[in-house]
This record gives sequence, structure tokens and C-alpha cells, in this order.
Amino acid sequence: MSMFKDIRLKCFCRLLTCALLCCQSTLSAQENVTTLGIQLKPMVPSNYFNTGTEGIESDTINIGIQPKFGLNFGMIVRRGLTKSWSLETGICLVQRNYSMNIDIPEIGSTQRMSFRYICYEIPLQGIIFVKLTDELYMNGSAGLSIDLYPSNIETFSSIRKDTVSYDFMQKTWRKSWIQGAILANYGFEYRTKSSGYFYLGASYHRPFNEIGITAFEVEKNSNPDRYTLLLKGNYLTADFRYFFHEKPERRKPKE
Repeated sequence: MSMFKDIRLKCFCRLLTCALLCCQSTLSAQENVTTLGIQLKPMVPSNYFNTGTEGIESDTINIGIQPKFGLNFGMIVRRGLTKSWSLETGICLVQRNYSMNIDIPEIGSTQRMSFRYICYEIPLQGIIFVKLTDELYMNGSAGLSIDLYPSNIETFSSIRKDTVSYDFMQKTWRKSWIQGAILANYGFEYRTKSSGYFYLGASYHRPFNEIGITAFEVEKNSNPDRYTLLLKGNYLTADFRYFFHEKPERRKPKE
């Protein structure tokens, strides 16, 4: 199933690129403009883009990890390269939130836990614009991101019922402190003459590898069992951005 989702994503990106290239006669970017912006990108869980629930099933226990609404926040710098293209980079703080449902059929009970995973991202992507009106622009972008994972995390919980006791420990190890990821973005931008740019869109972030190894240790009356799961880091976001107004840099004539 994940293979078909990858094919759909690739087809979407190719169609978007072709559509923007076909509209190249109406493209317009801010040539020689360097501007600073801020962005807020809430994460939206989606099974369609392979950002939904992951899990482990066995005869004695069922464990599901569900991504919750997370947050990507940071500063970005945009540089207008030509009349058609711009380049963006910056640094962002990313907080992935997860909830875990631990179903124990033996006692007919479900235990819930939660944890958050912090990451820093340095994106680098090229942007192409389509001018719709004097103020409204459509754009698409693609690029790469350097993702930095500062630490491992762990959480604990327990449950008691009659003479049976369960103790749970979750620990997630980063697979590497630095990883690469691909970025794809689509949205609309409203440009004012003196108050900056306002942007609304959506982005997809997909690491090249799993971002961590999540281990669950379940102790039943002090008898431990251990389960492991590779944690994916894919996420879909709704994008809200604001760029400060800057005038084009004037090039000095050659002497």
C-alpha cells in the first residue's frame, strides 16, 4: 500500500512542476530582494500521505502509535534569484506529538501514553511563482532539509487490576543525530506594496529513513517482554507565513 502512496505523491509533484513550467510566461518573483519571514506550520495527521497510525500486534498485547497535531515554527530567509525563481532557507523547531494506545486483551483494558519528539530543521528549497493578479501569486517549491535530532526520549506508565500488574516503558532512540529529507510545497501568496507578504499553503516532509527506533518494555508481574518499532517521521502541514517588506537591492554600475 505504501508503494502506491509513493507513486501518487510522485505523480502529483510531476504534474505540479509541469503546470508551473507551462505557465512560465506569467511567472514573477522579486529579483534581487532578500527578505526575512516567520512561519507557523501545524502538522496534520493523514493516512493518505503515510503519516497516520503505526502499530504492533501480538497474542497478548496490541500497541498503536498515532501522530497527533504537532508544530513547525521558525524563521526563513528568501532570496530572489531571477524574475522566475527564488531560494529559501532558514531554521525551524519541530515538535512531533504522539499518543500510544496499549490494548491488553487479558484484562480487557487499554492504557494510554503520550510523548513528544523534538527536531531542528534547516530547509533549502527552490520556488517558482505564477502571477494571478497584481497582488496574488501561486507558487510551488521543492527541495531538501537537514534534520537534527538532539536527544532520545522515554516515558513510563503502569496499570493494576486485581492481582495482575503491568508496568510500561517507552524509549525512542534516534537512528542518527542528523538526517536528510525531501520537501514539497504548494500555496498562495498575497503581496502588499509596503506591509510585506502573506502566505497560505501546504507542505509535505519526508525523511529518507526512519527517524527513530521505539522500544516498548511491558512487565507483567515483573516478567518483562519487549517490542520494537521503527518510527517514521513523515508529516503534512498547513502553512502560514509572513515576509517583511524589503526593497530590491540596486546593483552598482561597473566602472
